[in-house]
Amino acid sequence: MSDVATLVKEAREDAGLSMRALAERSDVSFTTISRIENKQIDPTFATVQKLFAALGQTLHLSRRRAKPVPHLADLADAWSADVAGHEQPDWTRLRAFADYLFRHPEDAQASILSAPAPSGSPLLDNLIAGVAEMIADDDGLRRPAWVKRVPALRAPWEGMGTARMRAVARATTPPQLASRNVFVSAETIWRKRDHADAE
Repeated sequence: MSDVATLVKEAREDAGLSMRALAERSDVSFTTISRIENKQIDPTFATVQKLFAALGQTLHLSRRRAKPVPHLADLADAWSADVAGHEQPDWTRLRAFADYLFRHPEDAQASILSAPAPSGSPLLDNLIAGVAEMIADDDGLRRPAWVKRVPALRAPWEGMGTARMRAVARATTPPQLASRNVFVSAETIWRKRDHADAE
């Protein structure tokens, strides 16, 4: 609430009043006003309303629901297995997550902070941890602590496709995923973008 101090001080100065004059008008002590303006206390809303009323102004408080931020941890169920037991990530959900972060990079840290529950798929656990590491590294953030608790796959995993497709995927796999033995092209999750896409 430190910007409340600025609001109070600016409103008082705009009215041409000293702190003592405002104290007399508002029935809020001089000491309290001084401590508010010097950011030594966070006043109650009622106190701030009294100060603004004494200045001939009103203060309105509105409440809005914060936009929901998707969390990487919510993708712990984004996989399936075929009858042969081959695991397949839900690339659509992973791309939707990446698309959201492309549009809202300010939410990167909040989106990777929570540790996902074990998914039951070592592949997906590593994919999620690798994506979290990529986001942190790309945005200059500290990697979340939970990624250290996800052991890399013992054997390399690469998606389906021809030998040439798999070779291209290996060559374009981000290092964070490669270090986890997951070989998939970055474009499988992050779409190719040109500068106009960000607008």
